[in-house]
Amino acid sequence: MESTSCKLLIALLGLIALVSTVSGSFGVREPLPQVLLDAQTVCVKYLGICESRLMQYNNSVYPADRDTMRMVRCVGIIIGFWDDSKGMLMDGFVSLYPQLADDSSAQRRILSCAERRLAACIPEDVSAKTFNAFHCFLEVRKNDLNVRESDLQQQSDPQMPFSGADFMKSLLVCAKILRVPPNMVQMYRQGIFPKDDQTQCVIRCLGIRTELYDDERGPNLARLYTQFGGGQSEVDFRRRAAICMNANQHLASAQNKCAQAYRKLYLCFKDAFGALTRANANAML
Repeated sequence: MESTSCKLLIALLGLIALVSTVSGSFGVREPLPQVLLDAQTVCVKYLGICESRLMQYNNSVYPADRDTMRMVRCVGIIIGFWDDSKGMLMDGFVSLYPQLADDSSAQRRILSCAERRLAACIPEDVSAKTFNAFHCFLEVRKNDLNVRESDLQQQSDPQMPFSGADFMKSLLVCAKILRVPPNMVQMYRQGIFPKDDQTQCVIRCLGIRTELYDDERGPNLARLYTQFGGGQSEVDFRRRAAICMNANQHLASAQNKCAQAYRKLYLCFKDAFGALTRANANAML
């Protein structure tokens, strides 16, 4: 049933993209910056949104439904244009379009629009508030901002190891997305990840964000070896990982994606996660 729905959605989104291109209405325009495309891919995967919707989002079509609002909040936290406590952050939009830094008129229009839209939102509905702030940015982008060629080509090599600071940034982003309380974040900084529901979801988010894990394929052993292999042979590394993953696979419900990630990713690479986290704890300050 879900597969059929996704196929129908693909066809519908294709039609929407075509109509948007022809009409010039709020929708398909110039390509989006690579960092935004990457964040949208991560958030669609993490939130369990039908992946066919990426075609819609990557064409700058953002309908006002709950899945899209949740996706935009996730993207906003990753890129840095939204914080649940601080609200809209202009620096995050500037990171997407650096020319915005010198355009005070465009910044004022975004701020004025956001003030009006956010005032009409339910205070507790952070997803709706993020969506409305992002909508204000898109309206200004439509008329005043152009993406630079260099921003379109900023793709990372999935096999290159990430730095400890990048890992900690991803951990903090996931903690923000899941609204983890400060005392739990402090435990994470010490390399302690208890087996509670929220922490298990943090591990899943972290795995997807760093491309160390995928819900369908499980741990990305090639990337894990690049990151944590050390002086081990890849054959031995994969063999030990497979034994651990197989032992943990059936100890959690297949429907519980967070528990699966915790058992197959974190428990099997617990020492490496803990060491990397403790060594870079100050990066989360």
